[in-house]
Amino acid sequence: RDYKVTGVQTCALPISGSVVHSEVSEISPVQVEVKVQVPWERIRKDLDLTFSRVAKTAKIKGFRPGKVPRDVVRKVYGAQVRAEVASGLIEAGLMHAVETHDLHIVAQPEVSPPPLFDEVDYEFTAKLEVRPKVESVDTSKLVVKVRPSTVEEGAIDAEIERMRKQHADLREPDPMRPAQDGDRLTIAYTVAVEGEEKPELEASSREVDLGDDELLEGFATGLRGLSVGEEKDIEITFPEDHPNPDLKGKAAVFHVKLESLRELLLPELDDEFAQDVGSFETFEALRADLRKKLEDLATRRRDAEMKDKLIDALIETNDIPVPPSLVKEEKRGMLYQMMQFAQMMGRQISPSDFDDLDGKATRRVKAGILLGALARLEKLEVDDAAIDAKLAEMAESTGKNLAKLRVEYQGERRDQLQSQVLEEKLFAVLRDRATIEESTEAAEATE
Repeated sequence: RDYKVTGVQTCALPISGSVVHSEVSEISPVQVEVKVQVPWERIRKDLDLTFSRVAKTAKIKGFRPGKVPRDVVRKVYGAQVRAEVASGLIEAGLMHAVETHDLHIVAQPEVSPPPLFDEVDYEFTAKLEVRPKVESVDTSKLVVKVRPSTVEEGAIDAEIERMRKQHADLREPDPMRPAQDGDRLTIAYTVAVEGEEKPELEASSREVDLGDDELLEGFATGLRGLSVGEEKDIEITFPEDHPNPDLKGKAAVFHVKLESLRELLLPELDDEFAQDVGSFETFEALRADLRKKLEDLATRRRDAEMKDKLIDALIETNDIPVPPSLVKEEKRGMLYQMMQFAQMMGRQISPSDFDDLDGKATRRVKAGILLGALARLEKLEVDDAAIDAKLAEMAESTGKNLAKLRVEYQGERRDQLQSQVLEEKLFAVLRDRATIEESTEAAEATE
């Protein structure tokens, strides 16, 4: 969409007996042009004050400090003083224009300072990038689909099986036999990707559990039936969504040697097993505890998914422009976080990490503007009582002393908690007004 000037706001401000006049014209919802006019009376006073200050410290050959005639000071320091006064006038004029016209600027103004002449009003023009004015936020059409938070019996069974494997005993089969699902194998291998040897991918004495979902299907298939000491070439094709961009969709040959094989002796699923893995009297008590934990996890996952989809629906329903400088700043912050995370995890940043970074940054900026506008329009505030209630909730859930929490959450941490409480209020509003639908398709799309 092309934007044109939609109108002109004008304002005249008295300053020390003079009047500064400003006009604001909208170029687009995120950019305005400010025209400021400063009368000569104000300029003359600023020039006189600045020349007087400079004269007190001016060092000019043939004159003692502070005794330099005014006309000499003006001749020597005229250009410097005029530039300094012009800079001050621009700063003061813009400040008054911003405050008077309620402009929410988000970047440094673009100004080309004109020269300053005697007996002439000073006029300058600046372009300002501003936060868009959001007069309303439509929350009447929000529809989101989220996965159900119910926990299937199979999920509990899978978690119990994982715990069972963790507490299994390992032994060599007697007599020794070929590898089969459920065995723990120790293997060594070299790798060639599309005919090129990849020394950085080879490994020795690596343990793998045959049948584990983390193993590539073709690789697992090749290991089945292998005997200790046997070597084999296993051909696979890396998936298109492989995290390493250099391997996506490429064919590889693994030359594998099976070094050792042990089978897992799984414990019986009884009360004794429950007592071994935790402080549970019975196996049913263990199963009930696992159910609660998985249900809590599913609820948190559903809430996080709902939050993301509510934001997406809010943005889709309320199309707003965004200031480019805010997107640029957000993108810079995301890159910094990405580098910090990569450094912490000890991995290299891959090209895929930069996929749609502009789009993600734009989404964040839009979300921030819309949520801020919604908080203003709904008159949502966080007072001391709300902070105290949140601290009491935290004390109850963590078992920490409430008085100690109050001491811990001062200054910046209290500000962060205030933002968190405000965010919770905002999403409560969105949840109440949105149509929430549960769908297994939402789960598949998210995964």
